Amino acid sequence: MKDRALRLNLKHLRYFTEVARRGSVVAAARALHVAPQTVSAQLRELQDSIGHPLFERVGRRLVLNGDGEVARDYAMALFSLADELGAVLGGKAQARRTVLRIGVPDDIPKLQTAAVVEPVVTRHRERVELVCHEGALSEMLGRLVAHELDAVLSELPVPPDLARSLQGRLLMKSGTSFLCTAALARKLGKNFPACLEGAPFLAGATRSTYGSHVVDTWLAQRQLHVTVVGRFDDSALLKCFAQRGLGVIAAPTSIEGDILRQYGLVLLGRANDATHTLFIIRPRRQRIHPLVLEIEQAAQHA
Repeated sequence: MKDRALRLNLKHLRYFTEVARRGSVVAAARALHVAPQTVSAQLRELQDSIGHPLFERVGRRLVLNGDGEVARDYAMALFSLADELGAVLGGKAQARRTVLRIGVPDDIPKLQTAAVVEPVVTRHRERVELVCHEGALSEMLGRLVAHELDAVLSELPVPPDLARSLQGRLLMKSGTSFLCTAALARKLGKNFPACLEGAPFLAGATRSTYGSHVVDTWLAQRQLHVTVVGRFDDSALLKCFAQRGLGVIAAPTSIEGDILRQYGLVLLGRANDATHTLFIIRPRRQRIHPLVLEIEQAAQHA
């Protein structure tokens, strides 16, 4: 059936719909300015590729059967798209809604994703459909190489083994903010960063979780030892537990304000030398999704 479907073409469908409209091969041939034998041959090829007839004869007329009606409806939709494509490419019409497919590793903070993607999507809200896929970074990069995604967000640049097919651009570079509830902040005191010694801390599930190695390295350099009381795969869940006073969290300073507003936390202190990065990775090819380029340009002027 797959091989048959590959034999379909617009000429077959044009002749088919004309026969369906006029009820005869001769009338269709006259309207198309071709010989009746040409229409018959095209119609025969179409029905052979499908494997069964699309018409039944009623008197002297050819009338669509059930499959023929389905085929006509799909054919008309295809013609509409083809005409629309011609108008768009000819500069006589605007393209329909543009789909932007972004891959987001599980551990990238949701607020950070929104911060870099939302302004561009909002600017084009009338014609953009945003699709975000979450998963492991390796999976997202694989889908990007397969052209199933337009771009992937990552805290790291392009892996060396994919550098020939992918390229990355730095979107954000930010220090680290330590946040907690007001009650916990009062308990820990104002002497930052010394107040972190022994403090209850909420961390990523592993050291490879976004930003975890940055924070761990910064704490180790200052010989500070926190007490990890929770580890989380999901950054939003981590913030929810921080909101309930379970512990201190570390987050990029670039989204500090959003976290304070949404979760009712307070700033314990900032570490400007504990640097978080965020890259956008895209295919290394000439034609790049225009909105991906716009995201990159917006970051350059931020």
